[in-house]
Amino acid sequence: MLLQKQSKSVVTREEFASRRKKVLDYLKDLSQSKGKHLKAVFKSGKQKTFSNDVKYPFRVNSDFYYLTGFVEPEAVCVLDPFSDSPFTLYVQPLDPDYTIWEGHREGIQGALKNFQADAAYDTEDFNDGLYPNSNKKSSQTWEIIDFVHSLRTVKSDAEIQVMRKAAEISIQAHRVIEAEIFPGIWEYELEASLGHVFRSKGANGWAYPPIVAAGADTCVLHYTTNHKEIQKGDLVLVDAGCEYQYYAADITRTYCAGEMSQEQKDIYDVVLAAQKAAIESVKPGASFQDTHSAATKVIGEGLASLNYIKDKNDPAQIKQYYMHGTGHSLGIDVHDLGIDKKSTKYVPGMVTTIEPGIYIKDKAIGIRIEDDVLVTNKASDVLTKDLDK
Repeated sequence: MLLQKQSKSVVTREEFASRRKKVLDYLKDLSQSKGKHLKAVFKSGKQKTFSNDVKYPFRVNSDFYYLTGFVEPEAVCVLDPFSDSPFTLYVQPLDPDYTIWEGHREGIQGALKNFQADAAYDTEDFNDGLYPNSNKKSSQTWEIIDFVHSLRTVKSDAEIQVMRKAAEISIQAHRVIEAEIFPGIWEYELEASLGHVFRSKGANGWAYPPIVAAGADTCVLHYTTNHKEIQKGDLVLVDAGCEYQYYAADITRTYCAGEMSQEQKDIYDVVLAAQKAAIESVKPGASFQDTHSAATKVIGEGLASLNYIKDKNDPAQIKQYYMHGTGHSLGIDVHDLGIDKKSTKYVPGMVTTIEPGIYIKDKAIGIRIEDDVLVTNKASDVLTKDLDK
């Protein structure tokens, strides 16, 4: 079953067309430099079977969506700067039986009218043999994909508006479950509350499987089983964000089922200070690596002052308790593509998460604090700043 339609897309048809034009211009220049006629093929993806004749909800390929706005499975976008039809869509045709059982399809006419395709055909008419790189990644194919990903790193005003909405819904969900955390509640009950808020506020659902981890599982970075009963005094790490109009939010807060112990508070304060330093580092010209260094410096100093490590400047000692990066690009994908964490410089319009953490497994102390941060002309705008921490 396909996802239900949402409210009208904030990203306009004109913006999708502008993105395609940039890719078409790039293809033309690349073709001239390579001395060959290059085209680009993007596929929306296939709907997969969950069990027998039941299918998983379909989620469109991110690059395909970025260029077309089209969200149905089995579709193909061909961009050819030298064609009379530079933007061609291959889509599943209208089918009365499908309409009865599954619902709406755009069909060929919808592709032309509603998505501004220059030409549209039945998916069955698409011939992979005419596009030898459509199912494999040559060096030139990767150049084209990398270019699309570079476009995706800088968000337009419309994209930022959508991401603000995703952040707003996610904030509401975190507020709801914070009030529900008490000894005896189960992790999956909190997960259910998150999902309820996401869907009831118009989001597609979660942008990634939510992490609701209590006790020692707060130290499992990608814990998603969410199946344990929460005990008194447990820390409860909740990493959850919704997807709204195909753009993600990503928020982590660490709560407690009761009052935090002094040791838990001390670690929490170090992580919070590290996050503050990292957010302050986000400005045009700085890099993702600068942000990680800022957070790591504070964490090293904090761990040393609390006698967890001996040398505040020793990366190996710090990594025992802080083993992941401080953030990642955010957009259509929760881990958005197009940046190199060691070299990419921030420019206005980029959105990154900031998520330092400290994890002490033998004491069941895992604390991470994560916010979504927009790079502006001067510094940064924390999209999730309205959620207490």
